[in-house]
Amino acid sequence: MNMAIAGLDNGVTKITLSGRLDTPGVDRIEARLVATVVPNNSSAIIDVSGVDFITSMGSRMLITVARSLALRQAKLALYGAQSMVNEVFERVALPEIIPVVENEADAISAVLC
Repeated sequence: MNMAIAGLDNGVTKITLSGRLDTPGVDRIEARLVATVVPNNSSAIIDVSGVDFITSMGSRMLITVARSLALRQAKLALYGAQSMVNEVFERVALPEIIPVVENEADAISAVLC
């Protein structure tokens, strides 16, 4: 699992993930992800287009980050999910907790509204 971090002009943090969001993948990035987005009290978007596999551990990590941000009046949105990853998101009802949209512009709109 690889993770890249960038700040956008509107104050939103953009995270790009690639690889497998399984237990080893979550172990590699979770602490850094949480430390990057949660203390800033700013909303974040995550590009998951490079994620080709996700397990319940990956979903749990995303939900935990979203809930931590919500406590700080910030939001999280995901975008670009491949069909297999999107099926997992749907199966665990992730879109009811975190906006899952098609592209970066829609993700930015979801966290800034």
